[in-house]
Amino acid sequence: MPGAPDSKTPDPELAETPYRREPGYALRYRDRRFTAGSGPATHRRESAALAALLRTCPPDAGRWLDVPSGAGRLTPLLPGAVVQVDRDAAMLRACPPQADHSRACASALYLPFADQSFAGVLCMRLLQHLPTRAERERVLGELARVSRGPVLFSYFEAHSLPALRRRVQRCFGKTRSGRSAVAWRELRASLAAAGLRPLRRIPLLRWFSEQTLVLATRVDGTTERSLG
Repeated sequence: MPGAPDSKTPDPELAETPYRREPGYALRYRDRRFTAGSGPATHRRESAALAALLRTCPPDAGRWLDVPSGAGRLTPLLPGAVVQVDRDAAMLRACPPQADHSRACASALYLPFADQSFAGVLCMRLLQHLPTRAERERVLGELARVSRGPVLFSYFEAHSLPALRRRVQRCFGKTRSGRSAVAWRELRASLAAAGLRPLRRIPLLRWFSEQTLVLATRVDGTTERSLG
């Protein structure tokens, strides 16, 4: 799904987080978000799941794409050179510098890269912030378009205790969370619409955590193994 929005088209990825950011928020996010409370345990689980999926990917010496990269927390796990992309320039500036890494400020909904530009793509902690199926499929389609190899991403699984708790809280007006969970069956349909086939899925903590990592490949790719 190539192309960029015209000046009159709202970007739902930009509109879904209308909160005020105080000066220095990107550095605080980099230095504190995953170093206190439950953050370190979450980082360990996400890193372990991502490493397990990467071990099953075929070798390719080309560049990888990390989008949205945030402050670059998971970029070091990707093989070789990496292009870090985020819609937030402050987050990109907070990324630790690496000689073989480059950066670009852009939306995952409209990636400014040619088809099959990357050996693989990582998209962590984004889909749960997109409230509609159309937006999720737009992002998944862009990931499929720019990758010639694996597409790794995370989503919030609707069949989990945290997702159930949030649905109950919304019924009583006790949460304003904009995060959205989706059932695997619906997400599989979205993957198919985006031209992707799932290969492996790893929940961080089955039933007790929404966060789930998925390895997928383009439908026209060479990998034959798929999930049942």
